Amino acid sequence: CKVFLELDPPSVPSTILTSEEETRRRAQADLFDWLGQVHNSGSTPAVLQSKSDPQDLLFRTFRLVSTYLAQYEGNRRSGDNKHQLIGVSCMLVVASLNGGVASEDVFQLAPWLAFVTDGACTEEEVREMAKEVRAALGFKVHQPTSYTFLRRYLRKTGWTEESFSLANYLIELASFDSDFCRFRPQAVAAAAVVLSRQYMLQGISVHHVPSWRTTLLRCAHVDLCTELAPCAVAMARLHAREYGCRSRFVNRKYEWARLHAVAKIKPNPVPDADFFMAYLSEDRLRRELC
Repeated sequence: CKVFLELDPPSVPSTILTSEEETRRRAQADLFDWLGQVHNSGSTPAVLQSKSDPQDLLFRTFRLVSTYLAQYEGNRRSGDNKHQLIGVSCMLVVASLNGGVASEDVFQLAPWLAFVTDGACTEEEVREMAKEVRAALGFKVHQPTSYTFLRRYLRKTGWTEESFSLANYLIELASFDSDFCRFRPQAVAAAAVVLSRQYMLQGISVHHVPSWRTTLLRCAHVDLCTELAPCAVAMARLHAREYGCRSRFVNRKYEWARLHAVAKIKPNPVPDADFFMAYLSEDRLRRELC
């Protein structure tokens, strides 16, 4: 079992959003969608393609961006390019954390990241902003993401390529939605594991592992009533809301055949929290163990 750096407590979003907060949320979601396109560009440099797990780079970039924007709101640079600059700079920081990548390759990544902004910022600005992010966040640049936990939970509970793609899709959708900031990444990952096993009739095969529910709850260390069940409901609602929304790149991306076209699968009716409470309840877990 890996030892992870201590995570920040989840934030509690306002129940009533101001127009400024709503605009900020939309801007961050748009930024993440754009970063997803950059990450999957056909011209992506080898330094990004050579990472052992490119999806890990993407989620770590998301986490750095959201952490920096949340904690250093007052220090953000002004201008239309500020979000793109922060986004590509965070990608540069994450790439530099990969010990298997030569520093020269990382240095050469900055010009390409500046190029994909269509002139919104220069390579020197990208490098300077990357230094600023690293100095501001310190050890937080190494914190795990929902994807980190998802891989661990799926290894323990069983997975197939189809269920892995669906679970990835769900946590990537959740990373766009600021409402999920109230959940720990462990809860987001565990909710995706549970939901990814609900689509066998739609062609999402699963690997049957005895007592997988017990294993999941033991590994995730999340409270079923206050964390996992509410997160699973929120994720199911998000999945239903995003279905067929091709304006987002993330939805088009998960229509690809190599990702098993999971975005084309019609979402199940959204259950309530009681359904997940019963599905993962102690009585059911005891029957599994018998």
